[in-house]
Amino acid sequence: MKEKLTIGEMAKLRGVTTEALRHYDRIDLFKPQFVDPHSGYRYYSIFQYEILGTIKELRQLRMTTDEIKEYLNERNFSKSLDSLKNKHEELVSKLKELNELEESIREKIIYLERAEKENDLQRVVFREMKSRQLITLNEKINNNFELCYGVLNLENMLSEKTPILASNRLGIIIEEMNLKLERFEEPSTIFIVAKNKEDIPNTFQMTIPEGLFACIRYNGELLTSRSESLRTLLHHLDLNNYQIIGDALQIMHLDITITDKSNEITFEIQVPVRKL
Repeated sequence: MKEKLTIGEMAKLRGVTTEALRHYDRIDLFKPQFVDPHSGYRYYSIFQYEILGTIKELRQLRMTTDEIKEYLNERNFSKSLDSLKNKHEELVSKLKELNELEESIREKIIYLERAEKENDLQRVVFREMKSRQLITLNEKINNNFELCYGVLNLENMLSEKTPILASNRLGIIIEEMNLKLERFEEPSTIFIVAKNKEDIPNTFQMTIPEGLFACIRYNGELLTSRSESLRTLLHHLDLNNYQIIGDALQIMHLDITITDKSNEITFEIQVPVRKL
C-alpha cells in the first residue's frame, strides 16, 4: 500500500478511465495532489479516493460539471442535503415525463397494430363507446391552414408532454344539424380527446356521453372528402331505422405522422345513434 498513486492506479481503483481523470484535471474538477519536482510526473493521493467517488456518484445523478464544483465547494451538511433534494426533484420530474412518454408510445403501438387489421373503408359498423371528455377552442376551421394552427393551440393547452398525433384523439366535430341537412362541407370545430384530468376552463371542455355510435372510415382529406362517406352512413341509418342523437366526431385515424402516402391516410366518422 502507498499514498501516491499514478493516474492509471487511481483510475483502476475507482473504476473510471484515465481519459476521464485527465479531463477532470483540465477542467479543474479533480486534480492530482502531488507533482514530482524533478520529473514533472503527477500523482494522486490515496486520500483523494473519497472526492473521486463523490464525483462519480454525482455524475450518475446527471449533475453538470458546474453543479459538481458547487457541491464540492465548502461542503457542509445543510448545503449537501439541499443539493441532493434539488437533484432528486429533477430526476423524479424527468422520470414522470419518461413514464408518460413510454405509456404514450406503447398505446400508439397497440392502436396502430389494431388499425393495421381494421382497414375496411366505406363500411358502416356499430360500436358501444365510453364517455369522452373533449378539449376544444370552440373555433371552426375551414381549411388545412387553419387546422395546423388549431392543433398547435390545442397542444399548448395540455399539461401532458407527449404528442397527440397518431393517437386516435384528434378530430373535428360535425354538428348534428349539418348532418341532418346534409351540409357536409360546413366548417367544423377541432378538438382533442383529453387523456388526463386537465386544469382547463369548462368553456373549453365538452363531454361526449357514452352510447352507441355508427362508424365509417374513409380515405382522403379531412374536410373535403367526407361527403360520400356521410351519405353512405346516413343511408344505412335510414334503411335500418336508426336516429341521430347528437354531434358526430370525425377522428384522425391514420395521419401524416405515420405515413406520407395519401392512400394510407384515413379518418373515422362516429355518429351517436339509437334504434327507433
